[in-house]
Parts: sequence; C-alpha cells; structure tokens
Amino acid sequence: MKFVFFFLAPMFGLFAQHKIEHQSQVWYGYYVAYPINKTWFVQGEVHTRHFVDPLVHHQNAFRAHIHRTFGETWEVSAGAAIFLNTPNDPRTSIRLAIPEYRPHVDIVYRHRLSAFRLDHRFRSEMRFNRGTDVSRTQLTDAVNFNNYRFRYRIQALFPLVKTIQGKINTEILLNAGQENPANVLDQHRMFAGLSIPVLDNLTVDVGYLHAFQQRPNLNYYDRSILSLMVYHQIK
Repeated sequence: MKFVFFFLAPMFGLFAQHKIEHQSQVWYGYYVAYPINKTWFVQGEVHTRHFVDPLVHHQNAFRAHIHRTFGETWEVSAGAAIFLNTPNDPRTSIRLAIPEYRPHVDIVYRHRLSAFRLDHRFRSEMRFNRGTDVSRTQLTDAVNFNNYRFRYRIQALFPLVKTIQGKINTEILLNAGQENPANVLDQHRMFAGLSIPVLDNLTVDVGYLHAFQQRPNLNYYDRSILSLMVYHQIK
C-alpha cells in the first residue's frame, strides 16, 4: 500500500493544481460488420452522444474500416472517422458542430486466460479539424492538423449467466504533436457492463463508462457515461 500511495501521490498533487469539471453523458452506438471472405471484413459505426444536465447534444460520429484477421489471435485494420463536435460546455449558446477527421490504424491481439478472453487493442490516429471564423459561428474551408493520438485498450470478456457475458476494459489515450506539449494525457477510460446476445448475429452492450479527460489548458473533464452499443454481424 505504501508503494501505491507513493506512486499516486504526485498524480493527485497534479490534479489538485487544476480545475476538474464533472459532467454526465449518454453514448449510443451501432456497429455493423460485413464479411468479405474468411480473413477480410469491413465494419461501419454510427455514434451519437448527449449531455444529461442540461439535455444537450454533444457529438455525432461516423467511422468505417477494413480488417484483416490472422487466425484467432491477431487482427489489423485501417479506416477513418468523421466526428461532428459541438462545444464541451453544454451551457454555451453557440453550438456549431465542427467536423473532425480521424484516419487510423489498429492492431488487435486476443488470447484466453482461464474463463476470460483478453483483447489488446493498439490504435494510432491523426486528427484534423475544420477551421472556423473568430466567433466560431461559421465553418471555413481550412482543414487544420490538430495532433496525433495513441491509444491502448485492454478488455476482458467472461461468462456470467447463460449467454450473457461481463465486459470490463480500461483505455489510455495519449497526445503527440499537440499545441500544448504539456497536454500529453488525452483521456483515461474505464468501462464495466454486460454483453447481451439478442440474436445469433446481434448483441447489445450496456454499461457504465468513466472518462477522465485532460483539456489543452490542463484542466480536466470527469465524465460519468451511460453507454449503449449495438453490434450487428451480417451473415
């Protein structure tokens, strides 16, 4: 315990120097996968997110990627996303949705540990934002590079009741090439929930996601999120 306290104490000291803003959100998502052959498949995603108090829209997102599997353990993919981001302050009156473009590559490694299936996902993405006017009320034609982001997620799935599985994961997201070099930590996420098969090719995941996000000014968002995701496998 002394070692854990010694390791975490500087982190708590850092947090104490900056403002932490608590927010509640709900995230919805739909994933659809289509097999090309035994080793290749394509996947699309649609997401929408909103604040709870006040009840205000936050983001829409659309992502597409192509995957190549290597047996049951390794998988690589590449794709891109477009996010339509409104301000992180739900009470601001200017709610312009600013497009953000994110090309990415993934490497996934899966293995079993007793009753648990462990998934390791490494993602690298580039982030580009559409420009706006000074008042941030209109988009311009400019597209500006924002930063690189590197993500690592470890996830465990395990049987609970009949066909229902438990799902827990944690993910760290780190910035590189950003405007403020001190803003290395983008986010730390933790999720716990249930994976419920509805049909043989349709699964619903529901759970609680905690996201701790560092802002460019080094203040923080502390977000409690209800997550509802639907996974559809076309056969």
